[in-house]
Amino acid sequence: MKLVVVSNRVVEGSARGAIPGGLAAALVAAVAESGGTWVGGSGKLLNPSDELRPTGLSAARTTTLGAGTLLKVDLPAIEYRRFYNGMANGALWPILHYRPDLVRYEPDYFTGYRAINEVMADHVRRVADSDSAVWVHDYHFFMLGKFLRERRVGGPLGFFLHTPFPPRSVVMCLPRHKEILQSLSAYDIVGFQTSEDAERFQDYAVHELSAAVIGRSELRIGERRFRIGVFPIGIDVDRVEKAAARASGSEAVERLSQRMTGRKLVIGVDRLDYSKGLVRRFLAYRHFLTEYPEERRQVSFLQITPPTRSEVDAYRSTRGELASLAGDINARFGNVEWVPLRYINEGVSPEVLAGYYRAAKIGCVTPLRDGMNLVAKEYVAAQDPSDPGVLVLSIFAGAAKELSTALLVNPYDMASVAERLREAIHMPREERIERWSSAMQTLRKTDVHIWFRSFLAALRATSITTAPFPVRTVA
Repeated sequence: MKLVVVSNRVVEGSARGAIPGGLAAALVAAVAESGGTWVGGSGKLLNPSDELRPTGLSAARTTTLGAGTLLKVDLPAIEYRRFYNGMANGALWPILHYRPDLVRYEPDYFTGYRAINEVMADHVRRVADSDSAVWVHDYHFFMLGKFLRERRVGGPLGFFLHTPFPPRSVVMCLPRHKEILQSLSAYDIVGFQTSEDAERFQDYAVHELSAAVIGRSELRIGERRFRIGVFPIGIDVDRVEKAAARASGSEAVERLSQRMTGRKLVIGVDRLDYSKGLVRRFLAYRHFLTEYPEERRQVSFLQITPPTRSEVDAYRSTRGELASLAGDINARFGNVEWVPLRYINEGVSPEVLAGYYRAAKIGCVTPLRDGMNLVAKEYVAAQDPSDPGVLVLSIFAGAAKELSTALLVNPYDMASVAERLREAIHMPREERIERWSSAMQTLRKTDVHIWFRSFLAALRATSITTAPFPVRTVA
């Protein structure tokens, strides 16, 4: 059975070369090995004058990725900005991360969201065989399954949500939430990162979409039945391990190690996003330096934060606040010989980043909400088995459900985060090895290859569809 994977963007990469992190890394590995087709936006936006080819479809280009194929779709500029900056990042993202106070919504955002979902449905229909399995990723394409069914794509359709799913009371703050989320019933299986996310979706579906619960894992909306399941995403453990070992002797890592002589490195790696808890992380580090003066000059914090979504007001505000806090920390505690906090607003290659993880004695991953957080898993996988570092991890990251031997923290409690940083700095090697070994066993049991195979097995086994789309519209 042919596999078609769909996400907002596809990336350049190779089966052997350096690849980006997060969802992109997982999909590169999966598509390159499975021989599937990955469909997504190319990053090129089209003006109204050049939107369509004679076929009626926007332009798309095909390249190879290992045994697989990338189909990179050029998307109409006006609709895409409404879809991405507007609906996806202005409305859906804050809702899914429990921040309805940050929602920004205009009616044309939904118009753009629907339009891009339909454009992508046209391109998927072009490459999908009659029995192809189609696996759709993330909140950008809640409605894609509906439009695929309308285009008579008859194979199994799966959807996986990489973000958290919030409580019903938060979801209800989203304009047109019923129309958007009822569309999920077009899929045969809807996957979540944690059991709590699946339970919250079920609660929402029952109370807001009049869904009936059938057995342990099925829902029925109208005449449509579909399954929900839990599939925590993993990383390519072997790949990260090998990259970290190779990079440990690289020039970039050697330079970093020389600067750290006599000090322990704390590392944080996050997109510039309010959900990552970076402001509170900086405040907790400032609290640590204030309350434990004897630790000053014994540690240095490296925060790598590539900018993202700079068109969205909430992100610009976060960036300004972080820059101000970084300056305050360095001015208050630093001197000619010691910089307490290195705050970097640019990306680092995955190979070098793996080396930085290995050099850091503490990994600080403290999001306010996160579906999984693969940085936490990458940090663990990159460690030196004979002298591993310690992971300080937010209880609100999906990864906390698996990495229970990390030092778990409430990111809203600055004093507690500061205490955990101090505990990590002074943890004996024997305890570090014991915690790390347990975490590695977990990572190997849930790596990206197992995640990929388990979701596809569930999708291909699905045969519970009882009615074609469209189903009745929820008022």
